[in-house]
Amino acid sequence: MRTFSRIIGMNVMNKTTGNVIGKVTDFCVSEPGQVKGILVDEKGIFNRTKFLPYENIQGFGDFEVMVVDYQLYPIVKNEQGQVYFEHYHGLKGKVFLTEEGNKLGLLDDVYFEEKLGKIVGYEVTDGFFADITEGKKIVPYPSDLVIGKDAVVVTVSP
Repeated sequence: MRTFSRIIGMNVMNKTTGNVIGKVTDFCVSEPGQVKGILVDEKGIFNRTKFLPYENIQGFGDFEVMVVDYQLYPIVKNEQGQVYFEHYHGLKGKVFLTEEGNKLGLLDDVYFEEKLGKIVGYEVTDGFFADITEGKKIVPYPSDLVIGKDAVVVTVSP
């Protein structure tokens, strides 16, 4: 199991040639709870950011993301049922609310199962001092997650 923030910034390496393609800059998530792909900032003079589908990822190492038989695509920003972690009004920093309207905190990170690309949980923070005294909260991935423009609404089991 990995977190998005641990992967962002890693090099993306072509397994076949041993060449670095670029760096991971973000994750694209499709509802319900599936990692659709990553955004890669390509190496070179123009540093264009492109989309890499998750099925082209061979594996996640400690320092590199390995890909094989890949193709990079232009980014689609406003596709229905798709959100990004940090870019384009992404999930990071959104308020997590229960369906009763109670604030759980702000989304800080996402846990995912790297082999399947499935989201398994969300790390929510109440701020620096609350994190030190109480620790960050982990909200298990719910099937009825609602991602809105201003907040994320979840059902939390007692």
